[in-house]
Amino acid sequence: MPYSHPSLSIRRLFAAIVACALVVVSVALAGCSSPADDQSSFALVEEGKLTVASDLATPPFEYTTDDGQPQGFTYELMGMIAEELGLELNYLPAQKFDSIIPMTKQAVKTDVGACNITINDERLEEVDFTDPYMDSNQGIATVKGGGYDTVESLNTAGVRIAVQSGTTSEQWAIEHLPNAQTVNFDDWTAAFTAVMSDQCQGVVCDLPVEQWMVSNSFTSMQIIEEVPTGEQFGIAVSKDNPELTAAINEALAAIRADGRYAELYETWFGVPPTSSGDTTGTEAGSGDAVTETPATLAVTTASAQSNEDGGTAVLGGIATRLTWEAVVGTEGSVTQLALTLPEGGSFEDSGATVYAVDGLDRTKLATESHLDDSALVIDLAEPAPAGTQLTVEVDGVLFPSQAGAYAVGGTYTTDDGASHELPASPTIAVSESTFVQTAVQWLDAQPWVQAWNANPFLGMFFRPQYIVTSIASLFQGWGAALLVTVIGFPLAVPLALVITFMKISRYKPLRAIAITYINVLRGTPLFLQIYIAFFGFPMIGLNLPNLPLGIGVLAINCSAYLAEIFRAGIQSIPRGQFEAARSQGFGFMSTMTLIILPQTFRRVIPTMTSELVMLYKDTSLLSSVGVMELMMFSKNLTATTGNITPYIVAALYYLVVTIPLIHVITNVEKKMAADEGRR
Repeated sequence: MPYSHPSLSIRRLFAAIVACALVVVSVALAGCSSPADDQSSFALVEEGKLTVASDLATPPFEYTTDDGQPQGFTYELMGMIAEELGLELNYLPAQKFDSIIPMTKQAVKTDVGACNITINDERLEEVDFTDPYMDSNQGIATVKGGGYDTVESLNTAGVRIAVQSGTTSEQWAIEHLPNAQTVNFDDWTAAFTAVMSDQCQGVVCDLPVEQWMVSNSFTSMQIIEEVPTGEQFGIAVSKDNPELTAAINEALAAIRADGRYAELYETWFGVPPTSSGDTTGTEAGSGDAVTETPATLAVTTASAQSNEDGGTAVLGGIATRLTWEAVVGTEGSVTQLALTLPEGGSFEDSGATVYAVDGLDRTKLATESHLDDSALVIDLAEPAPAGTQLTVEVDGVLFPSQAGAYAVGGTYTTDDGASHELPASPTIAVSESTFVQTAVQWLDAQPWVQAWNANPFLGMFFRPQYIVTSIASLFQGWGAALLVTVIGFPLAVPLALVITFMKISRYKPLRAIAITYINVLRGTPLFLQIYIAFFGFPMIGLNLPNLPLGIGVLAINCSAYLAEIFRAGIQSIPRGQFEAARSQGFGFMSTMTLIILPQTFRRVIPTMTSELVMLYKDTSLLSSVGVMELMMFSKNLTATTGNITPYIVAALYYLVVTIPLIHVITNVEKKMAADEGRR
């Protein structure tokens, strides 16, 4: 047996103990690790920072202070998440809402999008979402004493409903207020201002935002209806970064578990969070269409979600979602519903979800559904007692292909086993499928299209399906932009001539007026002038339709620039021609109209044409105040789809006009240069 020195054995024993201790500590640390301990598992735009894109325009969730610093519930929540991940919070400057999903999908400038983004199927096709951090509903607000105190009063022809473009509020208004006109705005502040200025009669908005707006900024408005929709807000993350989604979910769970979420929620909303996410008590309507329990089951609502790509219509023969609501009568609890569609309709591939609605709380009921001939039969696990408001949402519904107004019928069974006929529901307007829709369906089935869309760049900027729908949808907006230009520019020319004559006049008061007019209009942003006209004029009793008002504002702005063009053109004419005309007995007006102006127009044609191009492009600014022109249509499509393709198609519509005009300018300038060379 070999000899072992005692000190060597002691050293070996000590080394073994240290090694064991290190193993134990490592295991313990691994077991207690948090998302912050493994930042290498997910990608970040900027190392060590969680970059967030938001519109910063939806108080109390995210908005800016007077000095431009972000604040709000979501901002502080994102700060907690960043801290939990061991990262620094980096909020980008305010972004347009319609750009946030595309930015998040690309994951080049931002890691996540967080600005009250409702989780829905369309957005899930473009990005991933974290677990919901807030439940929400919709609200409808009007001016107090304005004569619009019910939903029914708003759902009439001639009424204008303000919404933020590309939001679920817009979708709800289109589906449930089909007789009213939906007017889109870039942000909620503009939408509420439009109602205050009587440009619109009501606004549909996320309920928590609406409650804050009415309580703090627009106190002369009231919420007339709180609508339970069961929507949920989530944080958008790129599909290429699932590790970040998982890490944020872990952070959210930790923040909820230790009570920080509840504390933050109560700080901003004044009440502890509930399972439904309701932020305040009901101020006006509770969302119930029927306040008293009827004797027999009463059908209150039937609507269908638009399924037209790039449009707002409900098309027959194409799957859509049906929402059907009723109140159980006193005759007995309901155990079964059997819904039927008119001939040509189908529930073949449909699935039903049933909710019991109490105020703003929606409780999902246990049900089983099956087809019985053409009827969709829904069996309730527990009978729905009298007074229960039932909301049935059915996906995959096909209405008849022919255009028409269709009602949902059927039967219901009470707990005594008796079967009763369902009252006819309100009718749903259905349109025939269009060529565009047929083309989109054909493209959806093509393997080459799927391969094309799999490329991130091509799928984001040149998606074939969206090219087709955008060409059709944006055509109407292109027509509006052309109309504004074709009418506005001819109106600007005579006004500009008047201002020009005033500026070159010998009378100081006229010159002072002209100089002020030109300097104010050229020295202030056109965007500001549009806002003053659209939101200020109605407050002094001058409430014009949007399109004529837009034409007027752009024509007045354009006239200031044309006036300077004409002045320069007139002053470029040799003064000797003025003197020669006077020596021949011509007066001022005859000299101008017969001698000076013809030469002036010839010289300024290239500059005038450039101004015409500028006016055409400036029509895009009208989208910020709800004028449905080219950019507004493309904004709506981009916000809905999360894809940039509609903007590319809008650019093509602009180029169709601007390139020929630029070509004309170039040829005219060449011809003028050649004429000058021959002299």
